[in-house]
Amino acid sequence: MLLFGHLGITFAATQTFEKVVLSQGKKKFTELIDYRLVLLGSLLPDIIDKPLGGLVFKATLGNGRIYAHTLIFLLLLVGTGIFFWVKDKRPGVLALAGGSFFHHILDGMWRFPGTYLWPLYGWSFPKGDPEGWFWQWVESLLTDPWVYVSEIVGGIILLYFLGKLAYQKQIRTFMATGKIEPQRI
Repeated sequence: MLLFGHLGITFAATQTFEKVVLSQGKKKFTELIDYRLVLLGSLLPDIIDKPLGGLVFKATLGNGRIYAHTLIFLLLLVGTGIFFWVKDKRPGVLALAGGSFFHHILDGMWRFPGTYLWPLYGWSFPKGDPEGWFWQWVESLLTDPWVYVSEIVGGIILLYFLGKLAYQKQIRTFMATGKIEPQRI
């Protein structure tokens, strides 16, 4: 999956989660959600792994799904988030972890146990094709319904969200706080 799928679908899932929690009368919890961090978290594994595996370790790995696409990375992020929540009541890292959790789901990481359960299957990662990544990306975008449908759906969700924010003159508020009024979007 690519940019729009990760961002849009993660946003919609977080909105749904927020509405469910609100319906249970837990407004205080939903006030902690910073959508900027959730959206950053939805891209975080790729932000870390694509340059690291595809550029820095190009010769040895050539793989854009390495450390940040592992379960241990996600668990460390959640653990760090819980630490900061308990210590300082700061939920930011938990928002990043939530976004990264959706990234792992949308990438279907359970289908790649050599990466997802690293280092249980050994210390190395599967070797990729660093020279052919662009054409693999184009091919999957054009032929794999999981990729192109996710990108279209995610793009529509993002356009709808941005359109609503613009219509309600809430873009600056969102950019400054990461908050949205759930009943308004």
